[in-house]
Amino acid sequence: MSTESDDGHRPDDAAPDLEQQTLRPGRHRDGKRTISPVLPGLLIVILLLGGVLLVTPGDNLETLRRLTRFGGADGPYEFVNTQPGSETPVGYNPCQAINVAVNPDGAPGNWENLVDTAIRHTNDATGLRFQRVANTRERDFSRKYDGSGPRPPVLVAWATTAEVPDLEGDVIGLSASRPIVVDGRLEYVTGVVVLDSIDFADYDLSRDQPYAQAVLDHEFGHLVGLDHVHDKHELMNEDNLGLTSYGPGDLKGLERLGEIDC
Repeated sequence: MSTESDDGHRPDDAAPDLEQQTLRPGRHRDGKRTISPVLPGLLIVILLLGGVLLVTPGDNLETLRRLTRFGGADGPYEFVNTQPGSETPVGYNPCQAINVAVNPDGAPGNWENLVDTAIRHTNDATGLRFQRVANTRERDFSRKYDGSGPRPPVLVAWATTAEVPDLEGDVIGLSASRPIVVDGRLEYVTGVVVLDSIDFADYDLSRDQPYAQAVLDHEFGHLVGLDHVHDKHELMNEDNLGLTSYGPGDLKGLERLGEIDC
């Protein structure tokens, strides 16, 4: 995959285009699709959105993402996007509530607890105000939003590979947020989390709940703007082998995402 532009930034007045985005590989499962008491090695892909919310791996895409690494005593964290010419992360407006609508078709029996807990963990760590609204029948993962009219809620859904080919192989989840230019700066306004319904059906709800929850939390971390890190003590590690809660670097990065100016 190709890299970012020469200086790592996009013009101040330009939101990212679909053609300039990239699929990013994440956790992998050693070629297995079985579930064990250890959090499976996952391939969780974060898509940086331009005009649509999901693309296929065959697309010839490039990224204008500026990967920014931070760290210290708190542990490492990385942002998916920063404002052009700045280390300020791109995120959601902390002064606006962010609605989340779930399509429960194909979801596991405990989906409400999984989603509500992921929302609570995200809100607690960032100070953002995600809130679940009425369920939806929407399954248009390629929906667009240009900034006009009401902001569509974040969509959380479960799907099979027949509907979302990007869930093929070892992929268990896809997550992304849609940035647009608001008052001269990039801002996330909506997003999507899509989870593999077959993989989630394999979880033993009496035993594997913490590991299923870790998948949702990891994806919501991507949704609000965190990227993968290589530290094994962070939930945003691309190869998590057992963590079930955010690490110190994750929490510091999430805190920063909640400190963005309104």
